[in-house]
Amino acid sequence: MAEVIQSEKGTIDKYIGDSLMTFWNAPEAVTGHEILACRAALRCRDALQELYNLPGWGNAPRFETRFGLHRCIASVGHFGAPDRLNYTAIGDGVNLASRLEGLNKYYGTHIIVSDSIHTAAKEAFEFRLLDCVAVRGKTEGIVIYELLAERIAGKSRPEFVNRYEQAFASYQRGDFATALELL
Repeated sequence: MAEVIQSEKGTIDKYIGDSLMTFWNAPEAVTGHEILACRAALRCRDALQELYNLPGWGNAPRFETRFGLHRCIASVGHFGAPDRLNYTAIGDGVNLASRLEGLNKYYGTHIIVSDSIHTAAKEAFEFRLLDCVAVRGKTEGIVIYELLAERIAGKSRPEFVNRYEQAFASYQRGDFATALELL
């Protein structure tokens, strides 16, 4: 996964247990960093599946890899004490990305993105509207999407995405019977 992230111009900030904290667009500006981040997450997801298919993996337990992507302005640089500086990104948006990553387990998904990522990358990727959620530390709901795949020219959206989004719209209107029927 580190190779994939770096090949998509991502900066690996740190390893946190079995997690990678990564950001784009620092220390150097990167054009289209939202596209690169989405592509990296999809490629990491696929690389993990390839790993599981290797004969050497055998019957070893599989682990879930989840991603939370958000675009924001963050403070990036060396932070800490004079004898223990760390180059990292901090700020509310960094915390939101972490919260999005954690939401995957509740939705049964692998890659959740914020509306800011969706807006910047919707022409290049297929997304599924998931929900409007309240995350810890926020007073307003955050619209979230599942990143599914890169768009293929001439290929229409998967039907399950259309049905889910129709069901979600019915649910939001309070038309639970239609929502259930569509699901």
